[in-house]
Amino acid sequence: MCQFCHQHGEGKKWYLQARNYSDDLLSDMNRRRYILDFISDVGNGHVSQLENAFRRAMKAPAWLRHCFYALYEKRYRRDHFGQVIPMEDLEKVLQLTNSITLLPCICRKNTSGRSDAAYCIALGIDPEKLLDVREAFLATFRPGPNADTFQKLTRDEALALHKGFEKEGLIHTLWTFKTPFIGAICNCDRADCLAMVSYQYEFQLFFRSEYVGRVRDTACIGCRACLALCQFGAIGYSVNRRKAFIDPVRCYGCGICRTVCEQQAIELSARNEHPVARKLW
Repeated sequence: MCQFCHQHGEGKKWYLQARNYSDDLLSDMNRRRYILDFISDVGNGHVSQLENAFRRAMKAPAWLRHCFYALYEKRYRRDHFGQVIPMEDLEKVLQLTNSITLLPCICRKNTSGRSDAAYCIALGIDPEKLLDVREAFLATFRPGPNADTFQKLTRDEALALHKGFEKEGLIHTLWTFKTPFIGAICNCDRADCLAMVSYQYEFQLFFRSEYVGRVRDTACIGCRACLALCQFGAIGYSVNRRKAFIDPVRCYGCGICRTVCEQQAIELSARNEHPVARKLW
């Protein structure tokens, strides 16, 4: 179990606890102010600033860099931290929230300038009811008069949308706003997402999932389609055996690789039961 499961889930998956999506948590004024500041800061240059900071940090000795990382990671776990989840758990999460809203992606707006890249899902944070959140988004994205900035989704619509994201190779991550409140599902890749940019510089903004992937040799035909989809470089190919394999040290358990496997040769198993991956979060 990840750290949050022990702290906020009583030893069970913390993101499957209904209280972590509650209106009571969202009504906290400090949390609401944090959400408003987050929309403004990240939407107006924070990603680029953070990447520049990482590049400067790479010039420092590794021991010093990781000391600073440890301090900042502790702060992010308190305020805004994520966890990778596969489709089967995402479906359960959608049952726990009282509203689902498709939003434009703040990170992609930052990196590309696009205000219509809708890849983020607000959970319980309903812009139709929370006018301060609505105004913060509109001020950051400045959509045109005909733009559909906030799209309410049913659970079935949200599930279908995420299955489409998987085919594009996007991983699903849950995010807190003042932990333990879970307010969003993001769909991330290494090109544009703040969390994945941080990952590339060895700074941890999210936990691995509660699972780890495995290729069944008896089913794999060595087509290598899965290699191109892995965001973490965890899948390799054995020329000798003509089979793909998953490195448990690199695997984040997102399950996206299963999407392109026509032989259904890839499966997820519990991370805490894996002899190598059980301590890797």
